[in-house]
Amino acid sequence: MIFKRKEGPSKVRNLWHFDLARRVAGYAVSAILASLVYVVWLMVSITFGEGNHPSLIFGLGFASFFLFADGFALALLLMIVPWAVAVWVQFKTRLDSRIYFPTVGASLLFAFGCTTASISPKPLWMENQTFLEGAVIAAERQGIGLLLSGIAFGACYCWLERKIQARL
Repeated sequence: MIFKRKEGPSKVRNLWHFDLARRVAGYAVSAILASLVYVVWLMVSITFGEGNHPSLIFGLGFASFFLFADGFALALLLMIVPWAVAVWVQFKTRLDSRIYFPTVGASLLFAFGCTTASISPKPLWMENQTFLEGAVIAAERQGIGLLLSGIAFGACYCWLERKIQARL
């Protein structure tokens, strides 16, 4: 066999690494936005909810503490693999990403958020509760915030994907 050598510089493009880096960056930015939405939701519900009305600074500190202590950050960490599967499914099926990603983001974050809130450590003065009771309490107390954060997560991911695809 005779091989001909191409003249001039050849560019080696490894699109798999670029694609992976783009998706990881999209996940990270979306997780930051979802965390911000969750903190704002908790801060507003603590500050303007029923009973005593603490200051906004107290509400922000309390919400920031519960971002990590009540399982939201752990939910985002546990959601990495299911989100990768969801992105793969969207890639294979070519579903409309404007509807698909916010819906999947909301459902995954709600499910993992209620799960991690149920298994997170509780103060000593709280009654012992089963896993299911804890998940139901988390859904009642944080359900709307988790759903809104999941929608923001999915919408941000979709927007970033579209912006990057348009530049390629």
